[in-house]
Amino acid sequence: MTYIVGVVGCGRWGLAHIRTLLELKESGFVKEVYACDTNAQRLEELPAEIDGCFSSCGEMCDSIEPDLVSLVTPNKTHARLGKSILLRGLNVLIEKPLATSVADVRELAALANAKKTNLHSGYLLRYHPSVFAAKEIIEEGKIGLLKSIRYIKYTSRNKKPLINPVDGLASHALDMIPYLAGVKPQPFFTNITALKHNKTAQLSEATECKINAQYTGLNRLNHVAVEINVGWEQNDRSLITIEGSKNTLRFDFTSPNVLELGSIEGGFKRVSLTDMKKPLEAQYRNILSQSPQSIAHAKTHLQTAEIVQTTVLRAESWSCKHAGN
Repeated sequence: MTYIVGVVGCGRWGLAHIRTLLELKESGFVKEVYACDTNAQRLEELPAEIDGCFSSCGEMCDSIEPDLVSLVTPNKTHARLGKSILLRGLNVLIEKPLATSVADVRELAALANAKKTNLHSGYLLRYHPSVFAAKEIIEEGKIGLLKSIRYIKYTSRNKKPLINPVDGLASHALDMIPYLAGVKPQPFFTNITALKHNKTAQLSEATECKINAQYTGLNRLNHVAVEINVGWEQNDRSLITIEGSKNTLRFDFTSPNVLELGSIEGGFKRVSLTDMKKPLEAQYRNILSQSPQSIAHAKTHLQTAEIVQTTVLRAESWSCKHAGN
């Protein structure tokens, strides 16, 4: 079976979606790729392989009978456009966040259920080949009892207005960690620090955030310490380190095929990965084929939205107390 996909929003990340879909079209997995943007110049600059362009999301949805619509537009438009797509009985992938409020996420999920359609979010790390392999290694007990996870994501890109580092960067970790580690999704926060130019700041103004938390194992017999460090306007760094009682896993999640297992004392060896697909390609293949992994992920949308909201509220509270110190 091949699929028809429409992409709404052709900015930097929307173009990444389109290029990935065109590669899937070339391989025969996707049949047709369409694009929509209110900016006519963006449409004119798209690759020639696009099957058609639209200036209206509604017009595109009504014209092409898509198997999936990908919404890659500004965050504030996600709920409104997502609802309009779901009301047409169409499957939709909404880039993270699904919406800017938990109430809107809840409404989107309820609408998808009522219309018997699939609602997906753009949390890519669940489809990263190293995350998938690391999850298997953890479950097989090869690292022993899971002790800690350290997540680092710094980017040289500038901070966008009206976005904070929890929503913009740390939310990927908050979505992925319960899936990867098999822990309860509600962490106990021990510290959250918002920073700007290495000084404590209000979360809304911060370009960096450091989060320390404890997660409880599903069997309640162990606790996993988690450290999340994220920020803009710094040297690019992307690293996940997973420490167990026997071994440690580590990988740079900007590289789809590098996962190492070992220890500082004994050295690290690269783990051979069976799946080498880039995360965005893997996400589309899973979503379009309605894999068990994509369906399971779709059931956690509200859970992730609630955890991200809790983290933001806690970070705002703590940053108000300490900003300027």
